[in-house]
Amino acid sequence: MKNILAAAALLLAACGNQQTEQSPAEAQSPESAAIEEAAPIAPAAEATSPPPATLADGFAWPETKTRAKLVTSFGDVAVELYPDKAPETVANFLRYAANGHYDRVIFHRVVPGFVVQTGGYSRTFIERPTGNPIPYEGDNGLPNYRTTLAMARTPDPASATSQFYINLSDNHEELDHFVNDLGPRYGYAVFGRVIEGMEVIDAIGAVRTGPGGPFEAEVPVEPVMLIRVDLVE
Repeated sequence: MKNILAAAALLLAACGNQQTEQSPAEAQSPESAAIEEAAPIAPAAEATSPPPATLADGFAWPETKTRAKLVTSFGDVAVELYPDKAPETVANFLRYAANGHYDRVIFHRVVPGFVVQTGGYSRTFIERPTGNPIPYEGDNGLPNYRTTLAMARTPDPASATSQFYINLSDNHEELDHFVNDLGPRYGYAVFGRVIEGMEVIDAIGAVRTGPGGPFEAEVPVEPVMLIRVDLVE
């Protein structure tokens, strides 16, 4: 239930008169907002907690030579990217990395057991300017399993720009694209996954959170930085 409520909020949040990208946990329902107001500070998880089991270990991930390194204030994280499955999304991510957009932005949203999100704000919550939104690639068959990177967006499926999140748990039931008799439920486009350093992401996912900048909750009390993203040749 917690993840379902959080999933309602991974859209883009309104900040003043600007619309900013939300994670799968930002377009809050009244119920989720009430829960956040009742618990403004999230306790840090025990550092000795074992990582959760994940369906990612048994999934047939595409072969790829495209890799990057997330340099964070908690340590380095190696990721592989899937341009064959998400060509527009991977190219977009690499453009933002190359032009310095991701240099010294904060992880502005941490939802324990769900996601950590970054790519949009400076340490003082100044929103980074972005380019045009990219096409929707959430129907590429890559699931929102633990370790995966996916794009945050507004309720418009084709609205992702720079913000992305990393799944702390298997969130496919809440966040994946699927189609039934009622039509499509648009999901969030997975474009890569962590291959080394998931313990760094887990540590970020365990920090204490509270209000910060334009957000009422889920912001790390002590800033956690994405220092830069390096392309690995």
